[in-house]
Amino acid sequence: MELYLIRHGECQQPGIVWYDEQKQTMNPPLTKRGQYQAGQMARQLKDIHFDAIYCSDLVRAVQTAEVLRHETKAQLFLDSTLREIDMGAIFLHPWSDYSDVNDEWSRHEVDIPYPDGENGQMVWERCEIPLHTVLQNEYERVALVCHAGTIRSIIAGAIGLPQQHRFYLGCPLVNCSVSILCHQKGSFYLNSLNENKFLS
Repeated sequence: MELYLIRHGECQQPGIVWYDEQKQTMNPPLTKRGQYQAGQMARQLKDIHFDAIYCSDLVRAVQTAEVLRHETKAQLFLDSTLREIDMGAIFLHPWSDYSDVNDEWSRHEVDIPYPDGENGQMVWERCEIPLHTVLQNEYERVALVCHAGTIRSIIAGAIGLPQQHRFYLGCPLVNCSVSILCHQKGSFYLNSLNENKFLS
């Protein structure tokens, strides 16, 4: 089984105007450039058969996935467990308010959570739920459209990389890039990381 991990297109700069009180997270839409990126990516993948597309329920991911669904005709499933990592207090407060935590967090020596938010392991544990569904359905190829932090945690968790090392996967993880995990004989293998040829 192949798992295509696709980051959403460029979105509006997160800010208080895009904070979603109901979902308790930033929820900005794609920019015009992000819409273009999604179209380019989807057209490059249109001849690849996907058994399903699973997608974060945040607007930027849904808008990206809808373009891919239109091109590939695959069935689309929204799943809140694929949301971006919960940055907790950092959504609404600057890191300078948490300088003691920031120093430790920025060293990436341990998988510490954002203040009042998640760490990588917590993201991996919630993302295992849709991954388990995908494996149970015995799909041949599935697309997961979600977020940079989520993709990094999934890859790290799948191949057994310590979650604090996830930050070294892609510098940066490009909008509408594709990373591919292969599942074979009970194990995941990373076949491709941060491919962005779709935007050339």
